[in-house]
Amino acid sequence: MAGFSPALDPRGLLASKRWVVRPRRVADPGLRVFCFPHAGAGAAAFTPWAGRLLPDAELCAIRFPGRENRIDEAPFEDLSSLITVLEQAIVPLTDRPFAFAGHCSGSVVALELAHRLRGNGRALPAALFVSSIAGPTRRTSEAIHLLPREAFFDRVARYGGIDSAVLADPEVMDVFEATLRADFRLVEESRHVPEEPLPVPIVAVGGRSDPFVTFDDLAAWRAATSEAFSLHHVDAGHFVLDQVMERITDALPGLLRRAGRDGGGRQARDHQPV
Repeated sequence: MAGFSPALDPRGLLASKRWVVRPRRVADPGLRVFCFPHAGAGAAAFTPWAGRLLPDAELCAIRFPGRENRIDEAPFEDLSSLITVLEQAIVPLTDRPFAFAGHCSGSVVALELAHRLRGNGRALPAALFVSSIAGPTRRTSEAIHLLPREAFFDRVARYGGIDSAVLADPEVMDVFEATLRADFRLVEESRHVPEEPLPVPIVAVGGRSDPFVTFDDLAAWRAATSEAFSLHHVDAGHFVLDQVMERITDALPGLLRRAGRDGGGRQARDHQPV
């Protein structure tokens, strides 16, 4: 595996601020956790997690264009173009170990970004947490982004994760509809190109009551890694962010030990596996 990127100058970090929200800055983190939101969501979906991480871990929530304080920016509709820009945005923060976590379409972005990092000889995440979406070999070509307006909004509501008050406000949705459709299109029109499995442990989480993603869909993530794989089928529907956070919390002590930290801001004396 390639080594971690050297610390870059402040200009690189400044350029990353549009994309990466760090709600609780850690002066010398042992690990960064990059979180990739689902369709229509922004960094706010993950910012409550900051207080649940160990002191040595820093949350880095990704904020895509077309939402929150980037509402006036056009959303990406092509996954490859997004990954190209996103790679440059996170590189200044990959000067130490890091993990990726995604929910639904955010899991696809996280996986493709990890592949791009490997292809460019950069450091890889210490772990990849994915949720509520089928593994690469089982994703369908369903075109949700092309559904008529009423059917489209109904489908989005069934997924959960977007405030019902937002979905019920016609003026808000007039503005937000294009971003939502672009987010779905991003994943639905991306072609699956077979890749060598990543040497990165993968943790998959999904709900038993999820009407869209089955146990076998989640199990297909096994083929995406040459390292450890675990699947957690929990009592929930499609929206499982809390359960993903629990898995991250469970894994953090081991990830920090591998990074040479004990989780409390101190160097660890040994380097035990996760």
